[in-house]
Amino acid sequence: MSGFFIKFIVVVFGVILASTLFVAPYVNQISAVKRKSEIKINDQLIVAEVAKTEGERARGLGGREDIGVNEGMLFLFDNVGVYPFWMKGMKFAIDIVWINGDKIVDITENVAPEPGESDAELAVYYPSVPVNRVLELRAGRVRLLRTVEGDLVKIRPLIPGITK
Repeated sequence: MSGFFIKFIVVVFGVILASTLFVAPYVNQISAVKRKSEIKINDQLIVAEVAKTEGERARGLGGREDIGVNEGMLFLFDNVGVYPFWMKGMKFAIDIVWINGDKIVDITENVAPEPGESDAELAVYYPSVPVNRVLELRAGRVRLLRTVEGDLVKIRPLIPGITK
């Protein structure tokens, strides 16, 4: 191999390495922002973290002390189904909004945490009909939103760099 070719390979490798080191710290920040959505119900906006993977859905809001009145967690499923929810590790009460497509199909309000209960003893909550999305809100928020079954839900992913 010629000296020029070796120098060329070293420079290309250096550029790739430097680019990776420069971009890496920002990847998690960008993905975290992408994992939030703006949800509009009855002209009210809610910013929800998105739980899309099995691990994120299993963890949910468990272990948190509370969430804000205009915050929530949106669970996304690839298929329509009857998905179970429980209060494992929860420290505050929630409202559960069951969504199919863009319509609220069921609501479970004021679901209280069950501290000290074993996993086998925890209550399990199901929608009355199949869903592909579930929104958890701070308890009482459904009442404040004046939402009922049949209300439309608009979901817009929050994308970094876009402020509109």
